[in-house]
Order: sequence, then C-alpha cells, then structure tokens
Amino acid sequence: MMKPPRQRWLLVLVAILLLTNIATLSIYWLKKPDHEGGPGHEPGSREKRMGQFMVDQMKFDSNQEAAYWKLRDSMIATQRPVMDSMRDAKKRFFDLLNYVPVTDSSGTDSSDLLARSNQIAELQKRLDLATFRHFQNVRALCHPDQLQKFDTVIKEIVNRMTPFRRMTKDSLDKGNK
Repeated sequence: MMKPPRQRWLLVLVAILLLTNIATLSIYWLKKPDHEGGPGHEPGSREKRMGQFMVDQMKFDSNQEAAYWKLRDSMIATQRPVMDSMRDAKKRFFDLLNYVPVTDSSGTDSSDLLARSNQIAELQKRLDLATFRHFQNVRALCHPDQLQKFDTVIKEIVNRMTPFRRMTKDSLDKGNK
C-alpha cells in the first residue's frame, strides 16, 4: 500500500524543522555570549576588563602600560583582604537581625549594631583611600598631554564603580512623584 504524497511532504517538513531546531540550539549553546557573573565566567575578568579599559582609553605606551598593570595588581592584592573582611563584617552586621534587638525601648540603636556598622565604615574608608592613592599613582604615570583624558576617564570609571550614584536629580525627582 502506497502512502499518499501529502503524508510524505509533512514528514519531510517535520524533519527539516527538527534539523533546523537542533542547529539553532547548537549554535546558541556553543556561541553563548559572555556575561558577567554567569557560570564558567572566569574570576577577576571584570577587574581585567576595567584595567584594559584604562589602558585603551589612555593609550599608554609600553612602559606606561607595564607600570600600570604592576600598580593595578598591587592595588588588587592590597584591597582583596579588605574586601573579604568587609564581606565578613557585613555578614556579622546582618546576623544581628536574628540574634539581638537592634534598638532599645526608646528607639536607640544597640552598641553592637553601632560597633558593627562602624567597622564596615572603617573598612570602606580603607578601600576608598587605597583606590584614591592608586588613581593618584596612575595619574602620575601620565604624560602631560594625557592628563585631561585621565580626568575624563576617571570620572567614567568612578561612575562604573558606584552605579547607585549614577542616579540624576531628575530620576530622583520622578521617583518622588
């Protein structure tokens, strides 16, 4: 018994669609775009990209670039333990939600709460001062004709480091309406 031609046509069409879907999924999985924080994303790549951004924008010569990477690596080595300490301090700070009353009957913050928030503030101060000194040293690497560009680039870098500060007065006003 012969199959009607219509069924053969549908079978060919389904096979083509199946192969197309397999090819599309294969391309999607094999050429997945990089995105920050995803699985398999190499640690420190954000730091590397930020460093490369500075090098690219400033158009450092080879000596400046070598000195810059040395400064950057030194800064990261200095800041990493402070950042780890800050992460631990923040965990201990928010652990207070589970263990102690954070205010007394008059609404005054507990001494534990204040002590832990002061510890976080001190660590943040150390990070900010180290970052400031790092950028001072990078600025010292620049030739006089690069200083104006540095001043522009540093504003963009600081903006990237602190996304919550990007909010403009207009966006804050819109949120209050």
